[in-house]
Amino acid sequence: MHEDDLDWLLAPLPSGRHGLPREQVVRSQRLRLLAAAVSVAGEEGYAAMTVTTVIGRANVSRKTFYEQFADREHCFVAAYEALVGRALAGIRDAYGIDAPWHERLRAALDWTLRALAGHPHEARVAFVEVLAAGPRALALRDGSLRELTALFQPGFDAAPAGAAIPRSTPTAIAGAFAELVALRVREGATEDLPELLPDLLFCALAPFLGPVEAAELARAGDAAGVRG
Repeated sequence: MHEDDLDWLLAPLPSGRHGLPREQVVRSQRLRLLAAAVSVAGEEGYAAMTVTTVIGRANVSRKTFYEQFADREHCFVAAYEALVGRALAGIRDAYGIDAPWHERLRAALDWTLRALAGHPHEARVAFVEVLAAGPRALALRDGSLRELTALFQPGFDAAPAGAAIPRSTPTAIAGAFAELVALRVREGATEDLPELLPDLLFCALAPFLGPVEAAELARAGDAAGVRG
């Protein structure tokens, strides 16, 4: 589905006899429910994301909600999964440039921080509210962090020969990133997330390249205005 279609599908359906195919109606309703879940949880928190608030925001019936989802947790999990899927695709695209590892990493981190800064509700859902949404949501979160570790694996090859770097280092970096982002979001400073880029890049490079080289690369890219 093209992104241009997404905005159209999220719009309210025509009232009365609109003649749209049933499949299109169901897809539109589902997308609106997912968007409403993100909007409510992102504004007011998961605890406030009741079925009543979601269907009110989505402008659909309770019957329609339960045709799509078993309960509010199921709805939140589906919304989170959709958000993370789109985010990981964007990260992979940004990381896929033809450049040295540290520049690819910078591009991916820059894209991520800017995307989150521009979508504060999504950022809160992905980094804060997911922690309150139950075991299925937490399992998805753990899986997304595991996918992020692929960004840091090339560090083992970039490290000096003979360096004894724990194999768990990429997992530790991904977890630290998630907590640093979550802290800014909880503080209400989501729009300031791009400012974290030099710090996050240093944290990712230092375990592999050492603090001196990591600091030089983080500063050099920042001074040159490098953006992915």
